[in-house]
Amino acid sequence: MKEKIWKGFAIFGMISVAIFLIFLVISLLSLSRVGRVSISERISEAPTPISNLPALKTGQETGVQQSQETLSRLVIKTGTLNLVVKNINETAKKIIQYTEEKGGWVVNSSISQVKEVPLGTITVRIPTEVFDEAMDFSKKLAEKVSYEGSKAEDVTEEYVDLQSRLRNLEATEAQLLKIMERSGTIPDVLAVQRELNTVREQIETTKGRIQYLERSAKMASLTINLALSEELLPIPPAEKWRPKYVLLTTWKNVVSFWRGFSYFLIRVIVWAVVWIPFGVIIWLVKKFWKKRKEEKKI
Repeated sequence: MKEKIWKGFAIFGMISVAIFLIFLVISLLSLSRVGRVSISERISEAPTPISNLPALKTGQETGVQQSQETLSRLVIKTGTLNLVVKNINETAKKIIQYTEEKGGWVVNSSISQVKEVPLGTITVRIPTEVFDEAMDFSKKLAEKVSYEGSKAEDVTEEYVDLQSRLRNLEATEAQLLKIMERSGTIPDVLAVQRELNTVREQIETTKGRIQYLERSAKMASLTINLALSEELLPIPPAEKWRPKYVLLTTWKNVVSFWRGFSYFLIRVIVWAVVWIPFGVIIWLVKKFWKKRKEEKKI
């Protein structure tokens, strides 16, 4: 009877492993097919005509352009406010409404509770030209401003360097396209194609960073922490001793840890349909080899 039970476990385990391997093979084939399609699409892209590519400017012309670019500084503004308010939900709604009216958007908005005491945090993006106005509007909603801080990061130098790097990369791309037009052996063409792909990836990365700096400079970031009591707000830099806040935040972290641990246990239990058959198979194999060794000794 026991042997039949173990044989049943073994058969069930082997079937589970077979199904798992089939799904794994199908997934790998799908990934490889997607990779081949993306590569073929990339190679088949029509090259940009050389005449349309911007030429690399050198000498006095480059210097004049850079001096014109530096006339308008690129500054990224960020701000933080810790506010004591009467009603967190109402205040959050007013801030969100104001942000949307000014053409901004909400990046993050959360209202939690620590020992039944509500806390709120809102992060918004607003046009840089109304940054100071938004700070003043938010402060007027508070009974007390516990902390106010702002930062302006000048990224003009990085922006100019990225533009110069982009021009150099585009010039390199143009040269590689000219080389591609010449006749040559297949290994040479493939080598140039690989180099061209690398340069194009660098161009896309550089353009992405330039766009990020432009968007960040155009839209300032403002984080507003809301609480019913100053003791519940985050500790500003160089602040006094506040044990109550540390106690509450630590308790919140402990609760988050146990919540995450419970989720982990749930995942382990659900995945038991995979690891239990593997464990049974390993146990049966060990038992089989142990039995064979004992039979050989006899």
